[in-house]
Amino acid sequence: KKFLEDGACVPFLNPYTVQAHLTVKPSTSKGYLQAVDNEGNPLCLHCQQPTCQTKQACKVNAWDSRFCSLKCQEEFWIRSNNSYLRAKVFETERGVCQLCNVNAQELFLRLRDAPKSQRKKLLDATWTSKLPLEQLNEMIRNPGEGHFWQVDHIKPVYGGGGQCSLDNLQTLCTVCHKERTARQAKERSQVRRQSLASKHGSDITRFLVKK
Repeated sequence: KKFLEDGACVPFLNPYTVQAHLTVKPSTSKGYLQAVDNEGNPLCLHCQQPTCQTKQACKVNAWDSRFCSLKCQEEFWIRSNNSYLRAKVFETERGVCQLCNVNAQELFLRLRDAPKSQRKKLLDATWTSKLPLEQLNEMIRNPGEGHFWQVDHIKPVYGGGGQCSLDNLQTLCTVCHKERTARQAKERSQVRRQSLASKHGSDITRFLVKK
């Protein structure tokens, strides 16, 4: 099944029963693919468990039949929708950086509401002055929340923290996020070099250059 954003349910054609002359055009509507069981009942988009007790209930509440519980619904949206993820983190941390404690959301609102002629002066007196000029110019021209704070994985993705549960997410101002990303890139590079050295052991011929 495919559920469109308006809740409509679109059944998929069985490829073995489609006539040879039939051309199926791809849908331009944004939606989600949903598996069904042998009886055609929809399965939860997150845990793949049945979402309805009866087929009739599923037909009446097509939009609500995507998930078996509110918990699964929240977990799914956190993992698949960046806007929803940011909103959930904002509910708890209100746009305050968890490393340096600056209120990045407050600065965003101040800059957004300030006349363009005053925005540069406002930024020059804040923590954002550490950012590249191009980035600062974009903040002045078209300020957005994403310019001021990001949602960051506490345990890095490369370290096994890829699951986007709220417990592993935090708010970082753009400066702290930039610095942390640079440190993590350096750490990943060191790990790769150590792994390569360990893999090849004492085979130094791999590092010799032929003349």
